[in-house]
Amino acid sequence: MTTPNPSTSPWVLRATALSHTYGRGRDANRILTSVDLTIRAGEIVGVHGPSGCGKSTLLRLLARLETPTHGSIEFAERETTGPRPTEAHPPADDTATLPRRALHRRPNVMPIFQDPTGSLDPRWPIWRSVTEPMLATPWHTTPRRSHRRQRASELVAAVGLDPNTLDALPSELSRGQCQRAAILRAIVADPLVILADEPTSALDVSVGAGVLHLLAQRAQRGTAIIVVSHDLDMLAVLCHRRYLLDSGRLQPTKD
Repeated sequence: MTTPNPSTSPWVLRATALSHTYGRGRDANRILTSVDLTIRAGEIVGVHGPSGCGKSTLLRLLARLETPTHGSIEFAERETTGPRPTEAHPPADDTATLPRRALHRRPNVMPIFQDPTGSLDPRWPIWRSVTEPMLATPWHTTPRRSHRRQRASELVAAVGLDPNTLDALPSELSRGQCQRAAILRAIVADPLVILADEPTSALDVSVGAGVLHLLAQRAQRGTAIIVVSHDLDMLAVLCHRRYLLDSGRLQPTKD
């Protein structure tokens, strides 16, 4: 399933000397130590390691959901067009709730959380949650509700969901269905990078295989993907490179 080797592709994400510590003083707990990682367009990189070693923390840092104690994270520039929003051009439909800075860019990175409910608003129907990343577009191309709904309908079968689930609330779906919805949310806006934390953990074998095939297809289209998993066999088949995260350090896994 591994896609063609993208070793000559441009880099899209670069982490340099990344370290992270929780707590201070005697209570300080260093999770990551001097992690260096560069991901290229179209590359799938796997990360594995014992429970509690910091794999999920690494993804949260790369997704900029947390700020590292030390080090830097860079994303390649992604060209956008169109004017920046001004008060003279009020937002269309429900974009008013988004930060202004989010309205003039497409997402650099989209996470798939191990707990899928973390990315699904309990008040919204599934179609609205999964298409929210589409609102992070240049101002004049912000899609209307009808276009967002159509986009979700076009991709829903690819993650093994019934189209009727788009109108359901997260509380009305199983954990496996919520996981597939979270994966749909990650791909709908065509991000530079997808960060997948145990993306098939809540899925049966056949649906999980379909999701992995979908991720491989996204990589063929140029999306860089980092997959965290305990499934070493799956990582060996899916990934171009694999790393072991242990004792806070990231080490290449030899074949």
